[in-house]
Amino acid sequence: MKITKVSLAALVALGAFSSVASATPLEEAIKNVDLSGFARYRYTNDNRDRKADTKAGTNDTAGHAFRMQTSFKAAIDDNFFGVLTLRYAATDGSGDNNEKRDANGEIIDGTDKTNTTNSFGVYEMYLGYKVSNTTITAGKQLIKTFYDDGDIAGTGLKAVSTDVSGLTLTAAAYDALEDSTNEIDGPFLTTVTNSATFHDAPANLYYLGAVGSYDPVSFKVAIANLQEIATLYGAEAAFSFNVTDDINLNLKGQYVYSDSDHKKVADADFWAVQAGTKLFGAKFNAGYLEFDAKNKDNDARNSGKIAFTSIDANGQLINPAKILNGAMSGSKQFYNNIKGDNDYWFVNTGYDIDKFGLGAGYTQGKGTSYALNKERAKRNEWYAQASYKYSKKLNFLTWYAAAKDKKDGESFKQNRIRFEAKYSF
Repeated sequence: MKITKVSLAALVALGAFSSVASATPLEEAIKNVDLSGFARYRYTNDNRDRKADTKAGTNDTAGHAFRMQTSFKAAIDDNFFGVLTLRYAATDGSGDNNEKRDANGEIIDGTDKTNTTNSFGVYEMYLGYKVSNTTITAGKQLIKTFYDDGDIAGTGLKAVSTDVSGLTLTAAAYDALEDSTNEIDGPFLTTVTNSATFHDAPANLYYLGAVGSYDPVSFKVAIANLQEIATLYGAEAAFSFNVTDDINLNLKGQYVYSDSDHKKVADADFWAVQAGTKLFGAKFNAGYLEFDAKNKDNDARNSGKIAFTSIDANGQLINPAKILNGAMSGSKQFYNNIKGDNDYWFVNTGYDIDKFGLGAGYTQGKGTSYALNKERAKRNEWYAQASYKYSKKLNFLTWYAAAKDKKDGESFKQNRIRFEAKYSF
């Protein structure tokens, strides 16, 4: 018998050809995969009028934010599907933000840096099962509750049913929540996930929600329990009536009550009402809102406790301003960081013509200023914005907002400029 010698390289080549021969063709592998997502660029510039100055002689801070999110949804069979979402997020400095000084004023760091090392990360990865009008998903996924702004991920189980016409029912349980600074707005969620404040609480999130739409009336009801921290009870009722094709009248009211379950948390509530109209491309709305917490400085028992009516950012609660009750004061002014009594009135207007949009608004009231460390400060903001819808997928937005806190002869001002370009696919 003749024995033929085969080199290692030949064996590797034969193995590769064998793998290729048995592999699923690319065209077949991707034919049941849906691709969606967006790419977004943001430039943000903040100017703060304050005495302390650590930014090379200026109170300006600015940055370029780059974000891309890509979701792959693959049909496994008639009922099962899988979703994988990849996310890239990076921020580059602008305007000498990164200059740092020691206690003697000596420079200890360089200037702004371009981030080229961030990579794509797994944002969502879950398995889904759909039967009739009910979908069950398990894994890492966006929680999408009434109390967050739609970009927070959690690990758990969610069921959504639309079996009843006009009604969407949701039940979910998550035993882990995201702590990425790319998505978190306000201090609360970081405190829950990344500090020892609630080390003695499981902090699992359990959620029940109902959304109904029966023209011209719609409503939302939501209960969120952060285990052994607090339970949020919220509701929204809205009315929208088209008088003609060019005239619309609308009204919306919201209420949230936060019932504390932890010694470091105080009860809080939020309510708001907004009335508006749309007339031949023009839009106008006005309203009033209050949010209060039982943690005032003069309350010896509860002062210093955490209070909130949203989990992240301001959730889906009415927030007419750009930065006043949000990014102002180091992002401490969100509804997830309430202190004392706060009340505001507001007006907003806008006009859309073809692909262009213009808008402006004003909010004024009294509430806690974290920048001044004072309760019942006079607070206000005005803003102006412009948008351009180049196509269904590509949109541009820019706005300018100026906010001010004032009390006892002290004041704090913060102005923000934002430009955004977003491509959706």
